[in-house]
Amino acid sequence: SSGINAEYGQVIVQIEDNAGSVLSVIMNALCLALMDAAVPMKGMFGAVACVQTEDGTLQWDPTTDEEAGGQCSYLFVYSGQDMIYSHCTGQFSVDQYMLVLQKGRQVAVDLWAFFREAFEKLLKKDVKFQMLLNPKSKLR
Repeated sequence: SSGINAEYGQVIVQIEDNAGSVLSVIMNALCLALMDAAVPMKGMFGAVACVQTEDGTLQWDPTTDEEAGGQCSYLFVYSGQDMIYSHCTGQFSVDQYMLVLQKGRQVAVDLWAFFREAFEKLLKKDVKFQMLLNPKSKLR
């Protein structure tokens, strides 16, 4: 478990199962939870995890077995096009790092599309939100 103290309270993360990519899962769950709680943020953030095998193959969102067998692992957290956090382990060159960093941005774009789709579905079910969109609705 880990906690983050902030102006708005405390966030507790409890890991019940680890199927891999646990740090990126935590960061993404945190972003979604903050959005769901309507905590003011400057923007969304999203984390992507990657393992590079000895033959140079990149495996995104790796399982625990893939993480254990990788030559090096990367975690990047992006906000827009900006990388705001990275955690890397293993041996890699600067060129390898830059390649994974760039590809990670592309993966993060897909992640934000998923975030958006998930929240659109959630908001469509929210009666208060529907009343804002359609004030003449008979939901009142």
